[in-house]
Amino acid sequence: MELVDGRGALRGATRTFEVVAWLSERRLVLYVPEIEAATSVTARIVGGTPFDVASAEADAAARSLIADLTGLDEGRIRCDIRLRPGRGGPDGVVLMS
Repeated sequence: MELVDGRGALRGATRTFEVVAWLSERRLVLYVPEIEAATSVTARIVGGTPFDVASAEADAAARSLIADLTGLDEGRIRCDIRLRPGRGGPDGVVLMS
């Protein structure tokens, strides 16, 4: 028998959440469709690249949001962060997996 938590997930299992990202006024918005919630982190403009956001900072912000709203353990949350088309890069560019 497998142990399941109140949300139907296996206890101790890692959950992966899709996170859609886009630039908005020097911030990288991180939206999690599965829980219909968003947060943001500061985007830094550098050199010849359109923006540079610390991947770890974006991942940590998304995981914290998901943990706060779902009750899942932050250490068992994995985020697949992708840029939305038309803002900051082509569709499907992986920032952090």
